[in-house]
Amino acid sequence: MKTKLFAGSKRGTLFAAFLRAVSYIAIQGEIPMINSFNLFRREADTSFGWNLILVNDDYRIPRNYEVELTELSNGEKVDSRIYPQLQQMFDDARTEGLELFVREGYRTTQDQKNIMNERIQKYQDEGYSRWEAKERAEEYIESLR
Repeated sequence: MKTKLFAGSKRGTLFAAFLRAVSYIAIQGEIPMINSFNLFRREADTSFGWNLILVNDDYRIPRNYEVELTELSNGEKVDSRIYPQLQQMFDDARTEGLELFVREGYRTTQDQKNIMNERIQKYQDEGYSRWEAKERAEEYIESLR
């Protein structure tokens, strides 16, 4: 009887996590911070519908997840599925004399990376080392959540 190397065992899970870490290092060109890199990250569960998906350090957006965007008059983009209700909320607010706007819309992964890199560069320009700048940028981004 043949068995797969480490299949279904705790060692297999650790081996798979090790391979993910090695490929991350090869692709990203850096060693991940232990506290910000979860080797056991899984895809988020989408079975409850598009509007109820938990995404965090443990659950990533599924690779096949797609979103259709609608561009607002200020250039920000939102998921098209929320646009009718968003527009109704804006209309109701205007009726009450209030002016609402979307300050930040949908961001791609690349947009997020660019924002993080700009923040890291800002801290490096202030004299922090690359490592310190990255730590500060992560703290800043986390404070916005």
